[in-house]
Amino acid sequence: MPLYLTIDRGNTEAKITLWDGTILVDSMICRDVTAAVLRDFIDGRDVSAAIYCSVARDSDRLPSALGEVVPRVLRLDHSLPLPIKIGYATPSTLGADRIAAAAGAWCDRPGSPVLVVDAGTAVTYDYVSADGVFHGGNIAPGISMQLEALHRYTARLPRVPYPEHPVRDFADRYMGWDTPSAITLGALYGIVGAIDYYRRRLGADTRVVLGGGCAHTVAPLCTFPVEADEHLASKGLNRILLYNEDK
Repeated sequence: MPLYLTIDRGNTEAKITLWDGTILVDSMICRDVTAAVLRDFIDGRDVSAAIYCSVARDSDRLPSALGEVVPRVLRLDHSLPLPIKIGYATPSTLGADRIAAAAGAWCDRPGSPVLVVDAGTAVTYDYVSADGVFHGGNIAPGISMQLEALHRYTARLPRVPYPEHPVRDFADRYMGWDTPSAITLGALYGIVGAIDYYRRRLGADTRVVLGGGCAHTVAPLCTFPVEADEHLASKGLNRILLYNEDK
């Protein structure tokens, strides 16, 4: 049975996934997507179509690399037929990564409103209503960007490392006990607090779904129900590809 390939090209890395229908078969993360990388990943398996989205400046190379190894390639933007409806005032400026994450979250449970949090270099907070309309959302700095900015744009605040294991390292402490922990917990709980604020405003029936590279850093700190999905945008890309295959 033919498989489907997705590429989610972010600001710092790319995630490549392979799907059999809606079942994830394989995945990898890499810095640069070339035809050689794709051939190694596919490894002779029958891939009938691919879809990609990119927020990176070097995305012009993706179509040619994919075209060398896959017979049909789709690029995600607002003009592609979608399983959700776009209610954004300026759809041409809407990031394809936000569309992909929204589709991935809503298509998992159609008919359920969802707050989609994609936590990577930036954090996006987007809302899809029960009837599948993407209404918009907000964009803020991600964890690493906050940590770096506090060091770079102040005279004395230190550069602190990314918190790989916040539950282990900080346990139940939510207030910093020294400057590095104050910076780290400020970044982490700023995001947790924003999620809590938006979910309260959107209503009790709204699911919260976290995706992106930082999802599993943030999710354990939430004291309210959340669903963490490290493949959220890739899942959405695959759903959009399947939707277009049926056209």
